[in-house]
Amino acid sequence: AGRVSLKSNLLLGPDSRGAFQPVQLKGIMNKSLAVNGARAGQSVTLALKKVKRSQIRKGMVLIDAALSPKACMSFEAEIVVLHHATTITTNYQPVVHSLTVRQACRVVAMAQESIRTGDRTTVTFEFLFRPEFLVAGANLLFREGRTKGIGRVTRLHHLDGTTTNLASDQPDGPVPPTAMEQ
Repeated sequence: AGRVSLKSNLLLGPDSRGAFQPVQLKGIMNKSLAVNGARAGQSVTLALKKVKRSQIRKGMVLIDAALSPKACMSFEAEIVVLHHATTITTNYQPVVHSLTVRQACRVVAMAQESIRTGDRTTVTFEFLFRPEFLVAGANLLFREGRTKGIGRVTRLHHLDGTTTNLASDQPDGPVPPTAMEQ
C-alpha cells in the first residue's frame, strides 16, 4: 500500500535508455478537487513539474526513489502455452503484457527445444524495442495471432548486469534454501 503527496520524492521512467528521471509533483486532483495526497487504490490526476507530454509514454511508471528502480531488457518466466497451432521455438516473437508493460519480445532461450499447447517451461524473453520496468513475481500474458499463454516472471536481467530472482526479490541476492533442502 503506497502513498503519494506533493512532497514525495518520485522517479519517472524508464525512458528509451532505461533511465529514471527525478520528478516533482505540481498538483494532485481527485474528482476535480485539489488534494494534498493520495493512497493506493485511488484514481487521481498528477501534474508533474517541468515534464513535457512528449517525454511520457504508455508503460512508464512513477515510483518512489527509495525503491531504486532498475529497467531490464530481458527476463525469465515460467510459462504455460494455452493455445498454439504448431510448436514454439527460440526466436518466436509474441507481445508480452505484464503490469504496465505491453511490448513485443523475442524468445532467446528455452528449457526445452520446443513447446506445444499445454506445455509448461522456463523461457527467457528479450524486449525488442526499449527497456521496461518489471517486478519479479508479476503475472504475464503473451499473445500472437491466436496463440495465447500465461506465466510468471521469475528472474530479471537489469541493464547494469545485475539480476533479481523471484525467490530472493533482492538484486544479486543468493537464493535461500527451501524448507525441503534444509
